[in-house]
Amino acid sequence: MSRKQTFVHITAFASSLALIFLGFIFIIAAFSPGRMYRIAIGAPMVALGGLLIYRLLKPKPKILTVTVKWDPSGKIIAKELKCPYCGAPLPPPKPGIEYIKCPYCDRTVKILEEPIW
Repeated sequence: MSRKQTFVHITAFASSLALIFLGFIFIIAAFSPGRMYRIAIGAPMVALGGLLIYRLLKPKPKILTVTVKWDPSGKIIAKELKCPYCGAPLPPPKPGIEYIKCPYCDRTVKILEEPIW
């Protein structure tokens, strides 16, 4: 943690303790005759101070980096694509393209990539 973050945390912690202390003073002072309105001031101060302390002491989640590598267990065999209409060899597809046009019969062929199990 940097010095600036440490300073901010210490300041916030001290402020929350001050809020709780002053809130309790207001709540205690509310028990004198005719001063019940002070509870409406003291209770939110105590709640806000408690909320700040809870937020400061709550553990931060750890961010994990997961790297996944895929290594096929067998040989990878590239098959030659053939036009289902005329049987002519099709040109190799470009990445991200789903359709190839047969240069011999001018028909469009949809390429489906399916795993062989």
